[in-house]
Amino acid sequence: MRRFQTVLSALTLLGFLGGCTSTEERVSQVMDESLPASSAYRDIVNYPGNVTCGKYRDWDYQGFPIYKDFVVIDTEANLRPSALDLSIYCNDDPLSALNAALGIDYEGQRDQIDAILDDFRMLAEPLLQYERDNRHFPWTEQGLQALVEPSPYGNPAINFPSGGYISSVPSDPWGNPYHYDCPQFAGIRIPYKLQSLGADGAEGGTGENGDIKHSYLPYFERLNSL
Repeated sequence: MRRFQTVLSALTLLGFLGGCTSTEERVSQVMDESLPASSAYRDIVNYPGNVTCGKYRDWDYQGFPIYKDFVVIDTEANLRPSALDLSIYCNDDPLSALNAALGIDYEGQRDQIDAILDDFRMLAEPLLQYERDNRHFPWTEQGLQALVEPSPYGNPAINFPSGGYISSVPSDPWGNPYHYDCPQFAGIRIPYKLQSLGADGAEGGTGENGDIKHSYLPYFERLNSL
C-alpha cells in the first residue's frame, strides 16, 4: 500500500492496519520514539532509498492541532526537514530533483563533484579533532590553514599536535580554495560551513559554476546508495 491518509495515532495505526507493510510499521515506531508522546500521522508516502515522508500532529501556541512535515530515512526521523530536504528526499526521481534544486548535472559533473565530496569527508575528522582538542572549530579568519599550523589570528589553539591535523589544505578540482566559514560565538557550539564555489570561484551560478556545499553531502550519499 503506497499511500494512506487516515489520521490515526501510532497505536491505532498498528492495531487497525495489522496487514500493512513493515515500512509503515517501522515509520510509526521511529516517529513514536522521536516524539515526546504518541502522535497522529497523515499523508504518508514511501520514496526511493528507504525514505518515507508525511506529516505528524503537533500543537500551536494556542493549543490547536497543526500538522508538520517529517522525513524518515532508514531508522532516522527528521522532524524539521528543510525545503531542500523535502524537494530531494520526497521525490520519485531524486536525481532530477537534486539537479534542479542545486542547478547542476550530477552525472555530467560527477568527477568534479565526487572529488569535492571526498575532500569534505577527508576534512571532517581533522575538523572534529580540532574541536575536541580546542573546544571550537577554527574560526573564519583562521580558516582551514589552522589545521596545518597554529593560526596567528583569533583564539589560539590550546592543544595543537606536532605535525598538525593535516599536512596541507586541499583545493577544489579547479584549483580554487574551499570557502570556509565558522564565526566565533562564545559559549555556543557553532558548526562550520564548507563549500566549493565552482569553476568561477564566485558564489552562485549553475553547472560547473554552481556551489557545492558540505551540507549537501547527505543528499549525494543517499542518491549513490540507490
